[in-house]
Amino acid sequence: MNINESALLIEIENCIVGVCNKKIESKDFYSYLSRFLIEFNEIYNPDYSYFGCIDAFVELLYEFHDWIDNPSELIRQLKNLSFEYIQRRFKFYVSRHKRKLRDHRYSENENTEQLLERMRSVSKRYARILVVRLDLAYKKKYHHLISITDFDNDMKILRQRMNNQDRTFKGLIEYAWALEQGTEKGYHCHLLLVYRGHEHQNGYGIAKRVGEIWGEITEGQGYYFNCHDPDYLSQFKDMGRLGIGMIRTDDADQVDNMLTTIQYLVRPEKEQQHLRVKVCKRMRTFG
Repeated sequence: MNINESALLIEIENCIVGVCNKKIESKDFYSYLSRFLIEFNEIYNPDYSYFGCIDAFVELLYEFHDWIDNPSELIRQLKNLSFEYIQRRFKFYVSRHKRKLRDHRYSENENTEQLLERMRSVSKRYARILVVRLDLAYKKKYHHLISITDFDNDMKILRQRMNNQDRTFKGLIEYAWALEQGTEKGYHCHLLLVYRGHEHQNGYGIAKRVGEIWGEITEGQGYYFNCHDPDYLSQFKDMGRLGIGMIRTDDADQVDNMLTTIQYLVRPEKEQQHLRVKVCKRMRTFG
């Protein structure tokens, strides 16, 4: 695959929303539309579940598929649809898109509450817990090679390793993950790991090892950000808001900071980070 699936889907989403907000047709409208359709055809998978207004392009693709290999004829056929007509069609899908975003926000709120409840329960059971945070993604030079199927498969392998508690994951008492999609990072995961504090004390070392495991799973295409980097941590220490690392559960401030920090995994206002595609409707984006 030579097309960056993640970036293209975000571009298409922005294109559809942009068309709905325009008062007049732009000069190269049909050229842009045909280019997006041709590229979308390269990555389209009928088994996938596309989010919100991306379905508008699925509909167009089926409608104009006979001309997809002939760019000039595709433009000519597209011009049989007026800009105003296409705009009305897109607006229909954008209204559905907004409803799905509201549903997404509601689901994220529920996920947040469930995660907080799980962490409160952990805080009551252990005197000390080691809270480890890292972000997993793919090196930018490989984004054009990564599909949502690749991301889903890589995450399944990682979760299996965590469930088996082999090597680095031995002593793991709780974990959470959230799958997202961004303009710069592409497909990525926010990961939270919680260990018994009397067994593990080195958050930086664990995050580094998990990042290396991610590199092995992705065959060198993955990269990670270690949230325990001293320079990164210092800004939160200086503000008295450090919520990862070793947490003494009898210290109310440390517990409050931890609960505040882990909410970032599923923060509802990050709606522009939602997945635009899933391998199937039942694909989980949080756990």
